[in-house]
Amino acid sequence: MRTQAWHLQSSPVMGTLLFALCASANAQEQPAATPAASTWQFTVTPYFWFAGQSGTMRVGNVIPAQNVNAPFSDIWRNLNFGVMGTFEARKDRWSIIVDGFYVSVGKTSDPILGGQLGTARAKLDNGVLQVAGAYRVLESNTTPVDVLAGLRYTNLNATLSFSSSPLLPAGAERSRSVSWVDGIVGVRGTYQFSERWSVMGYADVGGGGSNLTWQLVAAAFWDINKTVSLSGGYRILSQDYNTSSFYYNIRTAGPFAGVRIRF
Repeated sequence: MRTQAWHLQSSPVMGTLLFALCASANAQEQPAATPAASTWQFTVTPYFWFAGQSGTMRVGNVIPAQNVNAPFSDIWRNLNFGVMGTFEARKDRWSIIVDGFYVSVGKTSDPILGGQLGTARAKLDNGVLQVAGAYRVLESNTTPVDVLAGLRYTNLNATLSFSSSPLLPAGAERSRSVSWVDGIVGVRGTYQFSERWSVMGYADVGGGGSNLTWQLVAAAFWDINKTVSLSGGYRILSQDYNTSSFYYNIRTAGPFAGVRIRF
């Protein structure tokens, strides 16, 4: 039964769902292009990442590695729940950045063996949480630059359940969970080219729990007023994690949009 369950999870259907495994993660907050303040300043940014996913994944020791090629449209059709957001606290040249998301997707199969094995439901939950400390190495009204270091935690949880059926009167369920922590270092720079418009570039790289992880973000910001800004851009997150029973080499990429609130 174990081999049969993981075979379904490694199928093209499950490959489509695997977007949520990374989804992911971490649209970085743009620093306010103002002089350093001696009091704490806070920003909250809820956002949504319209990302697709590509790469290779293997679950268990028996099933060969499977190619993953899931556009955002496929993920959206199977999305159960998702939440994403960034919080940043800044004082003088120092800041703390917390970014995270949780995504759950699920897919129910058609009746198996003419209904003799009921239906199977594959569910995939993914959470990513990043905490970093940043220091402003270049203080400027128009071109501030921060360097940062921190940790990125990734958790993947897959569940395969079978409904009650003539062959499985009580049904059945199998699950697998894996998590790891990576250390990261990065840099973030902003260019304020008009009163209301600015652009931001961000890059990080790291490893530890995984073999290698890196991320690139390019974003534009439009200030509606001194408190609220709209943001949009493009983001790529790559993770390469490998153990004897689990291989995950996935790149997640796509546009994102958010609303930044300062207080």
